[in-house]
Amino acid sequence: MQEMRKIIYSIAHKKIAVIGDLILDKYIFGNVDRISPEAPIPIVLVNKENFALGGAANVAANISTLGGNAFLFGILGNDQAQEKVLQISNESNINTSGIFIDDEKHTIEKIRVIGQHQQLLRIDYEDGNYIEENVSSYFIDKLLDVAQLDMIIISDYAKGTISNKLINDIKIYAQKNNIPLIVDPKPKHKDFYKGVTLLTPNLKEAQELSGIYVTDQTSLEQCGKKLNEIYNCDIIITTGEKGLSIFPIDDKITHIPTQAVEVYDVSGAGDTFIASLSLAITTKSKLESSARFANYAAGIKVTKLGTAPVHFEELAKLFD
Repeated sequence: MQEMRKIIYSIAHKKIAVIGDLILDKYIFGNVDRISPEAPIPIVLVNKENFALGGAANVAANISTLGGNAFLFGILGNDQAQEKVLQISNESNINTSGIFIDDEKHTIEKIRVIGQHQQLLRIDYEDGNYIEENVSSYFIDKLLDVAQLDMIIISDYAKGTISNKLINDIKIYAQKNNIPLIVDPKPKHKDFYKGVTLLTPNLKEAQELSGIYVTDQTSLEQCGKKLNEIYNCDIIITTGEKGLSIFPIDDKITHIPTQAVEVYDVSGAGDTFIASLSLAITTKSKLESSARFANYAAGIKVTKLGTAPVHFEELAKLFD
C-alpha cells in the first residue's frame, strides 16, 4: 500500500496523449412488463437515458478523473453524437483540440437498451473505413503542439482511426522525443505494433496475436514470451478473473491475481487499466508496481455500470 500511495500522489498533471477510436456510449433504461403483440420481444418503457465516453475517449476520461492531463486525438462525425462527445469531454477537462470532425463519417455510437437491470439489445453505428492521409498528418501536427508529453497511448478498437501510416509516424515521433508509447491492441492490426514500448492485450487478443492457445500457466508464459519476440517490447496480458501477467522483455515473469470484488460490469475495464497503468509508469515506478496500481483501478471500475471512469478519490481512499 505504501508503494500504491506513492504512485497515486505522484500522478497529478502528468500529460498523456490518447489516440484512437472515439465512441459515444448511450444507455436507455426502462421497465419491462409485457411482450410486444407485433413480435416475441419485450416492450421497454423508457424512464432514463445516460451518455458516457467510450473507446479512446473513455481512456482519456480515466486519465482526467485520476488527476492527469488528457489530450484526446480521434475522429467524430458532424452529428448530434459528436456534440455529446465534445460536451462530456469538456466537462471532464479533456483537451479536445486534437479531434478531427469528418463530414463524411458518423460518430461511432453504441446504444444499449436495459430493462430490469439486464441488457436487452445493443445498436451500433460505425464506419470502419480507414482515415485519409491528411487526417493522419493532422493528428501528428496536433501532437507536435503538446509540449513535454509524458506518455502516448494508442487505444485501437480497429474501427478505422489507427492506420499503419499513423502508428508508424507516432512511433517515429515517440522514439525521437523519448516518450513511452503504450498500445491497447487489436489482432486485426497485428503487423502495426512492432517496436512500441508496451502492449496490453487481453487473453483472447494475446492468443490471436501470438498464435498460441492458452490452456494453463505454461502455455500462458509461452504466449507472453512469443509476443516479446514478435514485438520487441514489454507485454502485459490481462486474464479477466485470473488477474494479469507481466512479461518484461529483459526480466522475470510476474503473475498478479485479480482483486476480490463483486463484478457488476466489465465494459470499459480495459480502458481504465491502460489509463491508470500509463499514469503510474510516468511516475518512474517499476512495471510490476504500475501494473498492480492499474489492477486496483480496474477492480473499482468493474463494480460500476457501463464505461464509468475511476476517480482519484476512490483510489486514494482505498490505499489510505
